Amino acid sequence: MREKLAPWTPAVFCAVFALITTIGCLFAGPGYGATSVFILFMPVCFYHVGVYLIQLRNENREMRLRLDAIENPKPTTPTNRMT
Repeated sequence: MREKLAPWTPAVFCAVFALITTIGCLFAGPGYGATSVFILFMPVCFYHVGVYLIQLRNENREMRLRLDAIENPKPTTPTNRMT
């Protein structure tokens, strides 16, 4: 479970941070517009990083399976021998 949630933790943290900052800016007044825009786009950046990390994790898993298949080949029997 932790392996599946780990890439998304920064995006969720930034989303909560952006929500808290947005609520704070609503009460602070109109002078914090640029800061709000920056902070509201932070979760998007971390979301894309999470997508890329999941893609890399899946590629690494596939490469490990291929490497294991190369290092530990199955013995050839008449049923799985190629002619």
